[in-house]
Amino acid sequence: MKFKSVERSPSLPEEIVASLTSALHAGELRPGDRLPSEQALATEFGVARTVVREAISQLKYDGIVQSRVGVGAFIAPPQERTAFRISPACFQKRKELLKLLRLRNGVVIEVAADAALARTKRDIARMEAILKEMREAIGDREHGAERHFEAERQLIHVIAKVADNEHALNFIVMIDSQIAEKLRSVAVKNTKATELAAVAIEEQAHLVEAIKSGDPVAARDQARQHYDNAAQRLADRADLADV
Repeated sequence: MKFKSVERSPSLPEEIVASLTSALHAGELRPGDRLPSEQALATEFGVARTVVREAISQLKYDGIVQSRVGVGAFIAPPQERTAFRISPACFQKRKELLKLLRLRNGVVIEVAADAALARTKRDIARMEAILKEMREAIGDREHGAERHFEAERQLIHVIAKVADNEHALNFIVMIDSQIAEKLRSVAVKNTKATELAAVAIEEQAHLVEAIKSGDPVAARDQARQHYDNAAQRLADRADLADV
């Protein structure tokens, strides 16, 4: 299947949406088909990957495409297409949250390595206490998301403090303040939907274990794995209603 390059215009994502939708209506794409990668689509359409990404996000919002973590984007079967989606305003808030988290997480990944070299038994005890709070929050149906949201912020701040990098800590606190002031409700709802789960908490437990072992390479890798996964979980549900 080949797509024609689109002409430059202020609405390139919409043109890509229209092209993919036409291919679906023409039977060139069928329910269950996997879309080509972002890079492959960008090459075929002659645009940047960011343009393709925005188009795919719109198709998700319209219920035409579904994402599967680690697998790709697929044409949704008609009976599984999203009936209730969030408003455009909420969609924009989640996009803004994702941008802030990616900024913050890039710094956390780096300070995790420094923390592995500087940690003390007292530091590790504090991190393990925070992990315990996260695990207990899973069973708290009323306040679990809030508890986890606050505990994760504490863990990130502790890691930055242990790394003894005041510039990184100040940056992280600034980003968290932006989230708390403008996007707290969105962040807590996302925590409830994706992060208040054993798999997400165990990712953070592996990070703490790597810091505890004094291995900076493993700490950086575990931090990257968790925070990249968390960002992807948010991106994959950015067009779905909170439940």
